[in-house]
Amino acid sequence: MLKKKWMLLAVICLTALTLSACGSSKNGSADTGASATKTNESSGSASSESETISFTMGVEPWIGYGPWWIAAEQGIFKKNGLDVTVENFNQDADINAAFASKNIQAANIATHTAIKMVGNNDLALKGIVFLDQSEKADAVLASSKIGSVADLKGKKVAFEEGTTSDLLFRQALAENNIKPEEVTFVYMPASDAGLALLSGKVDAAVTYEPYISTIKSKGDVKILYSGENSPGLISDMTVIDAEFLSKHPDVKGKLQKVWDETLTYWKANQEEGNKILAEKSGIPAEELPVILEGLQFFTVADQQQMADSGELLKAAENIQGILTNQTVLKKQVDLKSMLQIK
Repeated sequence: MLKKKWMLLAVICLTALTLSACGSSKNGSADTGASATKTNESSGSASSESETISFTMGVEPWIGYGPWWIAAEQGIFKKNGLDVTVENFNQDADINAAFASKNIQAANIATHTAIKMVGNNDLALKGIVFLDQSEKADAVLASSKIGSVADLKGKKVAFEEGTTSDLLFRQALAENNIKPEEVTFVYMPASDAGLALLSGKVDAAVTYEPYISTIKSKGDVKILYSGENSPGLISDMTVIDAEFLSKHPDVKGKLQKVWDETLTYWKANQEEGNKILAEKSGIPAEELPVILEGLQFFTVADQQQMADSGELLKAAENIQGILTNQTVLKKQVDLKSMLQIK
């Protein structure tokens, strides 16, 4: 996720001395779903159902976006009439800039990032695939001396500002009627937050896997709150340029079909799928299980059920409320218009 993902970059840095395997908005690596040469169509007449639709999709090195790498490697895009270049970006700022300039037509980002892109930058985008949500892969950790989130009033808590950790902690505080100013925020990278907790520099830390498991194995630490306590809060989606979608309306259904078929393939070929994820993300294959265990991927049927029940909209409204209270959102977003899962 998250749309988001400094955690994976930190792991890459720990496992390699360079990031030469990763891309950026200028010199990033790209995986193609049909051929080595692509044509990005940001203009032209509306497509027919039988037409092959060509475009570039941006991802960051986050496991939640992994199925798209698998789809490119296994030819699942091509099978469904899509000619897709999956381009890797290292930072939110890079992928956001590429999307805003229409250098890419689709992007995989955290739900809260999508809301900010619309509310702060007036970008015309539509969320068409609700990919995943973090359950236990993001969490608030504390020593055994801290009984609950309510006990964090007046305490020091470490987390990375502006990330999913920030969002998760603010939700935890709100649910426990604690004002942000009643807690001392200690900003630092997620990779350092848990270590600060172990060393006693802070009373609690907000981080994500694989840091959660590492920290728990090294000290008397427990989870006070996690993504599981607030479904949909820490989540990711595929967004597409609204103009491109209007010209190629079939792309939504095709991408949704690719997503479902890829999840099915991955389930049946877990070792091969994980090998692709490890290669593309830079995460060692042996560390993937603990990350995947804390994530929930959604089939298209799951997504549409969430849309019908109002669960998806409710989660997005909650995120927008947190961003509004945090004063990091310039204007309110029409979430019903933005979310086009169905």
